[in-house]
Amino acid sequence: RPLEIEIGCGKGKFLLARAERHGGRDFIGVDYAQKWLRRGKERGEKKSLQNLRFIRSETREFLLGVPFSVVDIFHIYFPDPWPKRRHQARRLVTHDFLILLYGRLKPAGLVEIATDNDCYFEAIRAAAEKTRPFWRSLRESRNRRLAFEDFKTNYELKYEAEARDLYYLELCKR
Repeated sequence: RPLEIEIGCGKGKFLLARAERHGGRDFIGVDYAQKWLRRGKERGEKKSLQNLRFIRSETREFLLGVPFSVVDIFHIYFPDPWPKRRHQARRLVTHDFLILLYGRLKPAGLVEIATDNDCYFEAIRAAAEKTRPFWRSLRESRNRRLAFEDFKTNYELKYEAEARDLYYLELCKR
């Protein structure tokens, strides 16, 4: 069945809504924060969603265990921007990380990334440009989701209410 993975899923609001509406797909939420992950897992169990799993793991470690060419969509919404210069090496979305995702995507698979941090978005865009030969298309948007418009994350709703600019990038594998 088609597989979607949300990296940094938090409480799982986005994935719960997708799993409820798309019973013919499988969904995995990955996060390191046990407290939030537990909430998503409990909500999924209450709704008896058999197509949804939550996994506590460090992201790169988890991805190394994912076989090649099995994922249809990666969702990465509002990863920690690590805004201080001395912390920026901790950022999740880098050139190497995009290559890691690319290997796990099926042909024509998607990666959708969102952030509210303009500096981080520029770094993400630069990383995507370095890997441009891998992608059939690279689309970006400000304040308008490119895909999955019916489903929003907790952060997305919060930041929209605060009238923050939201930046979206979508990569489609060749």
